[in-house]
Amino acid sequence: MSRTSDWPLANSSIRLVAPVMIRKRLEKHPLARDCYPLAIGYYETAHRHNMSRRRHDDNILIYCFSGKGHLKTNNWHGEVNAGEVMIMPSGTAHHYRSDNRDPWSIYWCHFSGSLADEYIRHLGTAGNKPVTAIGQSPALIAQFQTLLQAASKGYDTAALIHASNMLKQLLTYIALLIRDASGEQKSGFDVAGVQAFMLQNLDRPLNLQVLAEKVGLSKYHFSKRYKQATGFSPIEHLIRMKIEYARYLLETSDLSVGDIAAKVGYEDSLYFSRQFHKATGISPTRYRANR
Repeated sequence: MSRTSDWPLANSSIRLVAPVMIRKRLEKHPLARDCYPLAIGYYETAHRHNMSRRRHDDNILIYCFSGKGHLKTNNWHGEVNAGEVMIMPSGTAHHYRSDNRDPWSIYWCHFSGSLADEYIRHLGTAGNKPVTAIGQSPALIAQFQTLLQAASKGYDTAALIHASNMLKQLLTYIALLIRDASGEQKSGFDVAGVQAFMLQNLDRPLNLQVLAEKVGLSKYHFSKRYKQATGFSPIEHLIRMKIEYARYLLETSDLSVGDIAAKVGYEDSLYFSRQFHKATGISPTRYRANR
């Protein structure tokens, strides 16, 4: 297995690396050996994160959801921006680092398996370019968080199998995001840009008119095209983003429910609690207690 970076963990960052005995168990188990995680982590605002590998044995997946970084391989070099995923198959020499002024926040995973190459091929990334835009995806972040939780359950075989299958689900979901992003580029409708605007302004009471003006369309045509591209209405998707971010803050911070409500654009904390309960089936207070 390739060594992971030794970046000093900060904030709520986490790094999980499977011991040799676990990797051997996954390599042999019929329900995991086709594709399984070797290491997985989350780096928040990763100042001075820097990694070089001339040779490595793992497949590496990195999703940048905030800030930016830089990547160089034998065939490509350039910036990695929020909403982009880096995919480096085993054997790809590379050097990547966080941007000095706007350091990235990333989810990452090293993985292997007898069908790992097939999963990478299924992603359908273009040519030798290791960086692909997939947009700002709260659903993908939630899947990474779930994978981290599954991988942190210890060395129980059932938990390891679950984590392996969560990884497969995550990879196939990224393939869908890549396909959808490609369709958006062809249609000229910048869904990723709209979603980035939503995420950057979660604390504001955005409405359909503001979002439509962002892309120069009428409310009717914007709403129609957004739903065609994503399956959700713009406001429904915005609420989902707010709830996902609220869940993240409930899990990782000591902020009060009122403060969290303000951070996701709700002046009335009671109304926020009703929206949260409607989306999750549980109140914010109970959600935090359960976590």
